[in-house]
Amino acid sequence: MRKLLILWGILCLAAAPSGALEQEPAPINENAFLIQKEISVWPTDQTFNSQVPVYHCQAVRISQNWFLTAAHCVYSACATRPCTVEITLAESPDLLARVRVKHSTVSPSVYIYQGFFPGQNRISGMDAALIQFNPQKATYSYINLEDGTALTPAAFEKKLRFDPEAQAQLNAVGARLLNVSGISTAKLKPQIVVPKTTAGVISYLSGNSPEVYFVEELQHFVSPGFGVRQGNSGGGVFTRSGDLVGLVSSLLYAQDGSASFYDAEGKNVLTLKNANDFFFFTGFNGSTMNFIRNKIPNLRTVSVFPDYAVPSKKKFDAIIKAEKAASMRF
Repeated sequence: MRKLLILWGILCLAAAPSGALEQEPAPINENAFLIQKEISVWPTDQTFNSQVPVYHCQAVRISQNWFLTAAHCVYSACATRPCTVEITLAESPDLLARVRVKHSTVSPSVYIYQGFFPGQNRISGMDAALIQFNPQKATYSYINLEDGTALTPAAFEKKLRFDPEAQAQLNAVGARLLNVSGISTAKLKPQIVVPKTTAGVISYLSGNSPEVYFVEELQHFVSPGFGVRQGNSGGGVFTRSGDLVGLVSSLLYAQDGSASFYDAEGKNVLTLKNANDFFFFTGFNGSTMNFIRNKIPNLRTVSVFPDYAVPSKKKFDAIIKAEKAASMRF
Protein backbone atom coordinates (compact mmCIF):
# COMPACT_ATOMS: atom_id res chain seq x y z
CA MET A 1 0.00 0.00 0.00
CA ARG A 2 1.28 3.45 -0.89
CA LYS A 3 1.77 5.36 2.32
CA LEU A 4 4.54 7.94 2.35
CA LEU A 5 5.11 8.64 6.01
CA ILE A 6 7.22 11.73 6.51
CA LEU A 7 8.77 12.41 9.89
CA TRP A 8 9.08 16.18 10.16
CA GLY A 9 12.16 17.94 11.49
CA ILE A 10 11.42 17.40 15.16
CA LEU A 11 12.79 13.89 14.95
CA CYS A 12 16.34 15.20 14.60
CA LEU A 13 17.30 15.00 18.26
CA ALA A 14 20.52 16.21 19.75
CA ALA A 15 23.10 13.48 20.15
CA ALA A 16 22.95 11.63 23.46
CA PRO A 17 25.90 11.91 25.85
CA SER A 18 28.64 9.39 25.32
CA GLY A 19 27.75 6.05 26.86
CA ALA A 20 24.07 6.93 27.39
CA LEU A 21 21.59 4.25 26.44
CA GLU A 22 18.31 5.50 25.02
CA GLN A 23 15.27 3.27 25.14
CA GLU A 24 13.80 2.52 21.73
CA PRO A 25 10.37 4.15 21.36
CA ALA A 26 7.38 1.93 20.75
CA PRO A 27 6.62 1.30 17.06
CA ILE A 28 4.07 3.61 15.47
CA ASN A 29 0.83 1.99 14.32
CA GLU A 30 0.67 3.75 10.97
CA ASN A 31 -2.59 2.08 9.90
CA ALA A 32 -4.38 3.85 12.77
CA PHE A 33 -3.99 7.14 10.92
CA LEU A 34 -6.15 5.97 8.00
CA ILE A 35 -9.19 7.25 9.93
CA GLN A 36 -7.91 10.81 9.45
CA LYS A 37 -9.45 12.59 6.46
CA GLU A 38 -9.14 15.89 4.62
CA ILE A 39 -12.18 18.16 4.78
CA SER A 40 -13.18 21.45 3.15
CA VAL A 41 -15.98 23.65 4.48
CA TRP A 42 -17.78 26.58 2.86
CA PRO A 43 -21.22 28.31 2.98
CA THR A 44 -23.73 26.33 0.91
CA ASP A 45 -25.23 29.45 -0.67
CA GLN A 46 -21.90 30.27 -2.31
CA THR A 47 -20.20 28.45 -5.15
CA PHE A 48 -16.94 26.70 -4.35
CA ASN A 49 -14.48 28.94 -6.20
CA SER A 50 -11.48 31.12 -5.56
CA GLN A 51 -13.66 33.96 -4.28
CA VAL A 52 -15.24 31.94 -1.47
CA PRO A 53 -13.55 31.43 1.91
CA VAL A 54 -12.99 27.68 2.13
CA TYR A 55 -11.68 26.20 5.36
CA HIS A 56 -9.31 23.31 4.73
CA CYS A 57 -8.88 21.12 7.79
CA GLN A 58 -8.61 17.53 8.96
CA ALA A 59 -11.20 15.32 10.64
CA VAL A 60 -11.19 11.93 12.35
CA ARG A 61 -13.72 9.26 11.46
CA ILE A 62 -14.60 8.01 14.92
CA SER A 63 -17.57 5.87 13.83
CA GLN A 64 -19.20 4.74 10.60
CA ASN A 65 -21.31 7.87 10.21
CA TRP A 66 -19.55 10.44 12.40
CA PHE A 67 -16.46 12.61 11.96
CA LEU A 68 -14.81 14.62 14.71
CA THR A 69 -13.05 17.90 13.93
CA ALA A 70 -12.16 21.25 15.50
CA ALA A 71 -15.00 23.70 16.08
CA HIS A 72 -13.01 26.55 14.57
CA CYS A 73 -12.89 24.65 11.26
CA VAL A 74 -16.67 24.81 10.83
CA TYR A 75 -17.83 27.72 13.00
CA SER A 76 -17.57 30.57 10.48
CA ALA A 77 -19.28 28.67 7.68
CA CYS A 78 -21.82 26.63 9.65
CA ALA A 79 -22.73 28.28 12.96
CA THR A 80 -25.42 30.64 11.65
CA ARG A 81 -26.08 29.55 8.04
CA PRO A 82 -26.24 26.50 5.78
CA CYS A 83 -22.86 25.05 4.90
CA THR A 84 -21.30 22.25 2.91
CA VAL A 85 -18.61 19.91 4.21
CA GLU A 86 -16.65 17.95 1.63
CA ILE A 87 -14.81 14.90 2.99
CA THR A 88 -12.18 12.95 1.09
CA LEU A 89 -13.04 9.37 2.01
CA ALA A 90 -10.26 7.81 -0.06
CA GLU A 91 -7.52 8.88 -2.46
CA SER A 92 -5.13 6.38 -3.99
CA PRO A 93 -2.96 6.78 -7.11
CA ASP A 94 -5.91 5.55 -9.20
CA LEU A 95 -9.12 6.49 -7.40
CA LEU A 96 -10.61 9.46 -5.58
CA ALA A 97 -13.82 9.26 -3.52
CA ARG A 98 -15.38 12.31 -1.91
CA VAL A 99 -18.67 13.00 -0.22
CA ARG A 100 -20.47 16.30 0.36
CA VAL A 101 -22.54 16.71 3.50
CA LYS A 102 -25.10 19.53 3.58
CA HIS A 103 -25.93 21.27 6.86
CA SER A 104 -28.80 23.60 7.73
CA THR A 105 -30.92 24.45 10.76
CA VAL A 106 -33.78 22.41 9.27
CA SER A 107 -31.55 19.41 8.53
CA PRO A 108 -28.47 19.67 10.75
CA SER A 109 -25.33 17.67 10.05
CA VAL A 110 -22.72 19.81 11.83
CA TYR A 111 -22.80 20.02 15.62
CA ILE A 112 -20.51 22.54 17.33
CA TYR A 113 -19.71 22.16 21.02
CA GLN A 114 -21.97 24.74 22.65
CA GLY A 115 -19.24 26.07 24.93
CA PHE A 116 -17.15 27.15 21.95
CA PHE A 117 -16.96 30.77 20.92
CA PRO A 118 -14.11 32.01 18.71
CA GLY A 119 -13.71 35.29 20.57
CA GLN A 120 -12.47 33.66 23.75
CA ASN A 121 -8.85 32.93 24.49
CA ARG A 122 -9.27 29.62 26.28
CA ILE A 123 -10.18 28.18 22.93
CA SER A 124 -8.38 24.84 22.76
CA GLY A 125 -10.25 23.37 25.72
CA MET A 126 -13.56 23.61 23.87
CA ASP A 127 -12.57 23.33 20.23
CA ALA A 128 -14.63 20.34 19.08
CA ALA A 129 -17.35 19.68 16.50
CA LEU A 130 -19.08 16.65 15.02
CA ILE A 131 -20.06 16.04 11.40
CA GLN A 132 -22.81 13.51 10.75
CA PHE A 133 -22.47 11.54 7.55
CA ASN A 134 -25.75 10.08 6.33
CA PRO A 135 -24.95 7.75 3.40
CA GLN A 136 -28.48 8.12 2.00
CA LYS A 137 -28.48 11.94 1.97
CA ALA A 138 -24.86 12.67 1.10
CA THR A 139 -23.66 13.51 -2.41
CA TYR A 140 -20.79 11.38 -3.69
CA SER A 141 -18.22 12.04 -6.39
CA TYR A 142 -15.81 9.48 -7.83
CA ILE A 143 -12.83 10.26 -10.03
CA ASN A 144 -10.58 7.98 -12.05
CA LEU A 145 -7.23 9.68 -11.37
CA GLU A 146 -5.54 7.92 -14.29
CA ASP A 147 -7.34 10.21 -16.76
CA GLY A 148 -9.31 12.60 -14.52
CA THR A 149 -12.73 11.38 -15.63
CA ALA A 150 -15.76 11.05 -13.39
CA LEU A 151 -16.94 7.55 -12.51
CA THR A 152 -20.41 6.24 -11.87
CA PRO A 153 -20.90 4.46 -8.54
CA ALA A 154 -20.98 1.13 -10.34
CA ALA A 155 -17.77 1.87 -12.26
CA PHE A 156 -16.08 3.02 -9.05
CA GLU A 157 -17.08 -0.17 -7.21
CA LYS A 158 -15.70 -2.24 -10.07
CA LYS A 159 -12.31 -0.50 -9.98
CA LEU A 160 -12.30 -0.48 -6.18
CA ARG A 161 -12.06 -4.30 -6.12
CA PHE A 162 -8.55 -4.01 -7.55
CA ASP A 163 -7.41 -1.10 -5.36
CA PRO A 164 -6.53 -2.33 -1.84
CA GLU A 165 -5.26 1.09 -0.79
CA ALA A 166 -8.55 2.84 -1.53
CA GLN A 167 -10.38 -0.04 0.16
CA ALA A 168 -8.31 0.38 3.31
CA GLN A 169 -9.04 4.10 3.46
CA LEU A 170 -12.78 3.63 2.91
CA ASN A 171 -13.01 0.89 5.54
CA ALA A 172 -10.95 2.67 8.20
CA VAL A 173 -13.33 3.63 11.01
CA GLY A 174 -13.09 4.33 14.71
CA ALA A 175 -10.53 4.92 17.40
CA ARG A 176 -10.47 4.51 21.14
CA LEU A 177 -10.64 7.88 22.90
CA LEU A 178 -8.60 8.59 26.03
CA ASN A 179 -11.05 9.99 28.57
CA VAL A 180 -9.71 12.67 30.91
CA SER A 181 -13.09 13.37 32.53
CA GLY A 182 -12.83 14.42 36.15
CA ILE A 183 -9.05 14.35 36.40
CA SER A 184 -6.82 17.07 37.72
CA THR A 185 -3.40 17.89 36.29
CA ALA A 186 -1.78 14.76 34.89
CA LYS A 187 1.26 13.79 32.87
CA LEU A 188 0.64 11.70 29.77
CA LYS A 189 2.72 8.52 29.60
CA PRO A 190 2.77 7.61 25.89
CA GLN A 191 4.45 9.77 23.30
CA ILE A 192 2.10 11.58 20.93
CA VAL A 193 1.90 11.53 17.15
CA VAL A 194 0.18 14.15 14.97
CA PRO A 195 -0.65 12.87 11.45
CA LYS A 196 -1.83 14.84 8.44
CA THR A 197 -3.49 13.43 5.34
CA THR A 198 -2.83 15.21 2.05
CA ALA A 199 -3.98 13.75 -1.27
CA GLY A 200 -4.09 10.28 0.24
CA VAL A 201 -0.56 10.53 1.63
CA ILE A 202 -0.03 10.47 5.38
CA SER A 203 2.75 12.49 6.92
CA TYR A 204 3.21 12.71 10.64
CA LEU A 205 4.98 14.56 13.36
CA SER A 206 6.19 12.53 16.32
CA GLY A 207 6.67 14.31 19.62
CA ASN A 208 9.46 12.52 21.42
CA SER A 209 9.30 14.70 24.52
CA PRO A 210 7.84 13.10 27.67
CA GLU A 211 6.61 16.51 28.83
CA VAL A 212 2.94 16.30 27.79
CA TYR A 213 0.44 17.40 30.44
CA PHE A 214 -3.29 17.68 30.79
CA VAL A 215 -3.61 20.90 32.79
CA GLU A 216 -6.61 21.23 35.09
CA GLU A 217 -6.78 25.03 34.95
CA LEU A 218 -6.84 25.02 31.17
CA GLN A 219 -8.83 21.81 30.59
CA HIS A 220 -6.64 20.93 27.64
CA PHE A 221 -3.24 19.43 26.88
CA VAL A 222 0.01 21.34 26.56
CA SER A 223 3.35 20.08 25.29
CA PRO A 224 6.53 21.56 23.81
CA GLY A 225 5.71 23.19 20.49
CA PHE A 226 6.63 21.18 17.44
CA GLY A 227 5.44 22.98 14.37
CA VAL A 228 1.77 22.02 14.08
CA ARG A 229 0.43 24.76 11.85
CA GLN A 230 -2.34 25.65 9.42
CA GLY A 231 -3.99 22.67 7.77
CA ASN A 232 -3.55 20.35 10.77
CA SER A 233 -6.57 21.78 12.60
CA GLY A 234 -9.22 19.22 13.49
CA GLY A 235 -6.90 16.27 12.99
CA GLY A 236 -6.18 13.72 15.67
CA VAL A 237 -3.45 13.61 18.27
CA PHE A 238 -2.71 9.92 18.75
CA THR A 239 -0.59 7.70 20.91
CA ARG A 240 1.95 5.68 18.96
CA SER A 241 -0.32 2.64 19.27
CA GLY A 242 -3.26 4.51 17.71
CA ASP A 243 -5.47 5.63 20.61
CA LEU A 244 -6.94 9.11 20.16
CA VAL A 245 -5.70 11.58 22.78
CA GLY A 246 -7.27 14.75 21.42
CA LEU A 247 -7.67 17.14 18.48
CA VAL A 248 -5.30 19.66 16.97
CA SER A 249 -6.78 22.96 18.06
CA SER A 250 -5.89 26.63 18.04
CA LEU A 251 -5.12 29.31 20.56
CA LEU A 252 -5.53 33.05 20.35
CA TYR A 253 -2.35 35.04 20.77
CA ALA A 254 -1.80 38.68 21.61
CA GLN A 255 0.45 40.75 19.37
CA ASP A 256 3.32 40.25 21.80
CA GLY A 257 3.02 36.44 21.47
CA SER A 258 1.36 35.92 24.85
CA ALA A 259 -1.86 34.08 25.62
CA SER A 260 -4.27 34.67 28.49
CA PHE A 261 -6.69 32.21 30.06
CA TYR A 262 -9.85 32.93 32.01
CA ASP A 263 -11.64 31.05 34.75
CA ALA A 264 -15.39 30.43 34.97
CA GLU A 265 -15.95 33.94 36.36
CA GLY A 266 -14.01 35.53 33.52
CA LYS A 267 -11.01 36.41 35.67
CA ASN A 268 -7.61 36.39 33.96
CA VAL A 269 -5.68 33.77 35.93
CA LEU A 270 -2.80 32.68 33.71
CA THR A 271 -0.68 34.22 30.98
CA LEU A 272 1.94 32.58 28.77
CA LYS A 273 4.62 35.00 27.63
CA ASN A 274 5.78 32.85 24.74
CA ALA A 275 2.62 30.98 23.75
CA ASN A 276 3.92 30.14 20.28
CA ASP A 277 6.53 27.90 21.89
CA PHE A 278 3.87 25.43 22.99
CA PHE A 279 1.46 22.95 21.40
CA PHE A 280 -2.06 23.06 22.84
CA PHE A 281 -4.68 20.50 21.92
CA THR A 282 -8.24 19.63 22.92
CA GLY A 283 -8.59 16.69 25.27
CA PHE A 284 -11.68 14.62 25.91
CA ASN A 285 -12.67 16.04 29.28
CA GLY A 286 -16.09 15.84 30.93
CA SER A 287 -17.68 18.49 28.73
CA THR A 288 -16.30 17.45 25.35
CA MET A 289 -16.77 13.75 26.13
CA ASN A 290 -20.42 14.28 27.04
CA PHE A 291 -20.89 16.35 23.88
CA ILE A 292 -19.55 13.49 21.76
CA ARG A 293 -21.33 10.71 23.64
CA ASN A 294 -24.69 12.44 23.32
CA LYS A 295 -24.42 11.81 19.59
CA ILE A 296 -22.38 8.60 19.62
CA PRO A 297 -23.34 6.65 22.78
CA ASN A 298 -21.44 3.50 21.80
CA LEU A 299 -18.14 5.28 21.40
CA ARG A 300 -15.07 3.33 22.53
CA THR A 301 -13.29 5.12 25.36
CA VAL A 302 -10.77 4.28 28.06
CA SER A 303 -9.75 6.17 31.18
CA VAL A 304 -6.28 7.68 31.10
CA PHE A 305 -5.62 6.31 34.59
CA PRO A 306 -3.61 4.30 35.37
CA ASP A 307 -2.19 3.07 32.06
CA TYR A 308 -1.98 6.30 30.09
CA ALA A 309 -1.32 9.06 32.60
CA VAL A 310 -0.07 9.70 36.11
CA PRO A 311 -1.38 12.43 38.47
CA SER A 312 0.87 15.44 38.82
CA LYS A 313 0.97 18.06 41.55
CA LYS A 314 3.06 20.39 39.43
CA LYS A 315 1.85 23.95 39.25
CA PHE A 316 1.26 25.54 35.88
CA ASP A 317 4.41 27.65 36.02
CA ALA A 318 6.52 24.59 36.81
CA ILE A 319 4.96 22.68 33.92
CA ILE A 320 5.73 25.51 31.50
CA LYS A 321 9.30 25.68 32.78
CA ALA A 322 9.74 21.95 32.17
CA GLU A 323 8.13 22.24 28.74
CA LYS A 324 10.54 24.99 27.75
CA ALA A 325 13.48 22.87 28.85
CA ALA A 326 12.12 19.98 26.79
CA SER A 327 11.69 22.24 23.74
CA MET A 328 15.35 23.29 23.90
CA ARG A 329 16.47 19.66 23.55
CA PHE A 330 15.22 19.52 19.96
